[in-house]
Amino acid sequence: MSDEPDATTPGWRIDDLAQRADLTVDTVPKVLGQVNVFDAVPGHDDQPARAVVSCLGRPNLESLTQQFTAVATSALFTLIFVSLSAQRTVTRSVYVGALDTGGAPVLNLTSADFEVIENGVKREVVRATLGTEPMRIVLLVDSSTPVGPMMNSFRTALNAFIDELPETEEVAFVSSGGQIRVRTPPSTDRVKLRAEVARFASEGGANAFLDTMLEADKRFLKPAPGQWPAFVIVTTDNGEGRREPNIDDYNNFMNDFLARGGAAHAVIVQGKQSGPVTDIVANLVDNVGGIRYTIVADSNLPVRLREIANRLADDHQSMMRRYELSYAGDPKQVLPVVKVNVSRDGVQLQMSARRPF
Repeated sequence: MSDEPDATTPGWRIDDLAQRADLTVDTVPKVLGQVNVFDAVPGHDDQPARAVVSCLGRPNLESLTQQFTAVATSALFTLIFVSLSAQRTVTRSVYVGALDTGGAPVLNLTSADFEVIENGVKREVVRATLGTEPMRIVLLVDSSTPVGPMMNSFRTALNAFIDELPETEEVAFVSSGGQIRVRTPPSTDRVKLRAEVARFASEGGANAFLDTMLEADKRFLKPAPGQWPAFVIVTTDNGEGRREPNIDDYNNFMNDFLARGGAAHAVIVQGKQSGPVTDIVANLVDNVGGIRYTIVADSNLPVRLREIANRLADDHQSMMRRYELSYAGDPKQVLPVVKVNVSRDGVQLQMSARRPF
């Protein structure tokens, strides 16, 4: 097994679909999130750019590299989101770059400058903010029994990640040995973070990866809607699991995390075979377009986590000049067509259903 990234762009290749479609629940978790993946259609003068979020299949990898751009004062695209509830409205987000006629970013727009129309109905713009707020990153690290012999590599790698990550980004450090353990809450305090890394040790037991991820999202990421949520996952997988993972809970999380524009990157230290942990991590990271490494030698952990830290920094830098537009959408609409207008003259819009772009 080579120490190469499994994916640097989201989703699986089309030919993988046939290879996986006939697998039974005994060999792969039931449905996973073959949902929420993107296909792009380039914009033309008579056909504005649109991003299609498909709940039915996996995307063509090549199509995902295209930018969703409309060179006009408005932009249009189609979203598919699973209805989250029977509530009157659901908060949805789209991401917009604004350029003047010379191609320079326009950085002083407010929510009053934007108009969001969903399926022909004007919607309230709840928030229009540049991506300048610190990212909120959950550093989710396996502390189960297999990690014990790798502890020196894990500590070195975690410190390498801290070294490369900009100090302005918030980090929550949690581990998943047996159950979730919060080692540091979200903070920019690198002294406390490094102290917890120095104390990090295997806690034994099984890897409660999915439960830990869902709980960490609930505690630390969802309560901070103004910050870009991200997971950085460092885990082992030897193909064993203490129980069948709750795939319905995962799929609900995946829908919501993607709708919030979440980011995820991972390094998996794999044993002789893989299991549900790899399936879930692969699905999460690939769907959001993150970096996913599968390695067999834990000595490679430090360089991989450095690369992930640099990717986070680069992605955040690119989004600092783009807006997150949150609006009150109709939860009954499974396939809403969203149009964004800007009232200021001479401003052109670039749009995407996810970040970065």
